[in-house]
Amino acid sequence: MNVVASPALRLRKLTVADNPAIASVIRQVSAEYGLTADKGYTVADPNLDELYQVYSQPGHAYWVVEYEGEVVGGGGIAPLAGSESDICELQKMYFLPAIRGKG
Repeated sequence: MNVVASPALRLRKLTVADNPAIASVIRQVSAEYGLTADKGYTVADPNLDELYQVYSQPGHAYWVVEYEGEVVGGGGIAPLAGSESDICELQKMYFLPAIRGKG
């Protein structure tokens, strides 16, 4: 599924080639808000550089947002640990300032 909200924005499924770009987005946004690894935030996740491998599992999905051809954000869903198999949670949703507040 690809969704185009404007000519400059594009929403699409994560690919393995996106791993470095989305990890960079997450690190940048985390630093912006002071979300450091020592406090247990996402930047401490050992799988941060391999999100495609994590979200390509059954029941998982991750989408990236491109703005003018660059990955500027993303978000995923995965089963909620310890719950029914049909309950999921929103995970790792981060956006660079360039696209915040655009709808």
